[in-house]
Amino acid sequence: MPGGAGKNPDVIVVGGGFAGLAAATLLAENGARTLLLEARPHLGGRARSWIDSDTGSVVDNGQHLFMGCYRETLLFLTRIGSLDRLCLQPRLRVPFLEPGGGVSAFSLPTLPIFSWSVAAGLLRYPGLAFRERLGLMRVGREVRRRTRAGSGAPADALDDRSVTSWLAALGQGTAALDRLWNPLAMATLNEEPERASAAMFLPVLRELLQGDASGCRLGVPRVGLSDLYADPASHFLRARGSEVRLRAQVRQLLIEGGRCSGVLLADGARVQVPQVIAAVPPGELLEMLPPDVASDPFFAGCYRLETSPIVSIYLWFGSPVTDLPFAGLIGGEWQWLFNRHAFAGKEGPGHTVTLVRSAARAFVEASREALLRRALDDLHRFVPASRRAVLRHALVIKEKRAAISPLRGAFGLRPSWRTPCAGFHLAGDWTATGLPATIEGATISGHACARQVFEGPGSRAGLPA
Repeated sequence: MPGGAGKNPDVIVVGGGFAGLAAATLLAENGARTLLLEARPHLGGRARSWIDSDTGSVVDNGQHLFMGCYRETLLFLTRIGSLDRLCLQPRLRVPFLEPGGGVSAFSLPTLPIFSWSVAAGLLRYPGLAFRERLGLMRVGREVRRRTRAGSGAPADALDDRSVTSWLAALGQGTAALDRLWNPLAMATLNEEPERASAAMFLPVLRELLQGDASGCRLGVPRVGLSDLYADPASHFLRARGSEVRLRAQVRQLLIEGGRCSGVLLADGARVQVPQVIAAVPPGELLEMLPPDVASDPFFAGCYRLETSPIVSIYLWFGSPVTDLPFAGLIGGEWQWLFNRHAFAGKEGPGHTVTLVRSAARAFVEASREALLRRALDDLHRFVPASRRAVLRHALVIKEKRAAISPLRGAFGLRPSWRTPCAGFHLAGDWTATGLPATIEGATISGHACARQVFEGPGSRAGLPA
């Protein structure tokens, strides 16, 4: 495949979020002239940032946690030169706040073998009786059994079971669910454990319990999400002769005779290329497909995928509220608290705290005033010192379709990256990545599509595996 200079692109990538930018930068790094088309006036998709006009602070459209096991994401950030903008813990430590302000933490001690560290961490898990802590080990043993090559049933065999029913079958009681498994499931799956598929929780537990000490660390960006990856990726592409077009809406993918030959833009322009990667949500994809292609059984599952919302509220106070960088709220209406100043430093006036609610169906239609009351009620309950702080400003962010919902039975609905149409590839956190809808899943899919482009007929070899 020719790369570098030339009037016509080798590849079109539709969509400028994590998946699209990961694909485009890997292609450009390996010599492909890439045209990235983004319908919105900004890059970043569902993971971006902007300047709040009232405070001058950088805000994200939802707080995102990273993990040390996000290998493809870390590779992507390294490629575009922004890995130093991500702050990863030296070792896993997750603080929790109790009503009344009590603080506990789940952490892994430093031991010679990682499995020993996991066992020690579970046996010291706060707020559980010793018998309940011993019970946590049953989950670890089941994950290990399913992880062994050739042992146990495949992950999708759990797809008809909810997280709650699967954990109950493993002897997990109310306390263990409320204090460990449910907060972990909600944070990683963005779905109620009673509705979520155990098949999608299994890879989360595999990384946490069967990975390594480096992989289970948590991380948060030191900067806004756009500064973390969207802007550096745009600079990376342009510096290598590729092009980024904003406000460039794709009306239809040009597919005929089982082959994709380019795109038709909303302004009527046609761009002919031999390879197209679509890195957009499933609803947008279906609107771009010609009707005869959209009716192909390959895309049938896309119509049945559901989404789940996330609601975040930013609170600016005149004085510090907490020293914790982040914390889970045990029994709170809001599930997580983030102290922006602990990892992002001073930006704008005041001290910023963010509260986050996943699977926020009961929140997403509520008024700003109602959400602010609920946020302050939780904050005062879990951080009593916040009652003395003066609230200066509040901002509610609702992502109504934040991610696909990993409902029971949805495992097989997610399409593969390789479509039945030659030259047409699918990327996105909602594709068949084997993971929940996460940043890492999006990046994995983008990189996989880039590799498919280079491995396809008529392409040049040499893309790193």
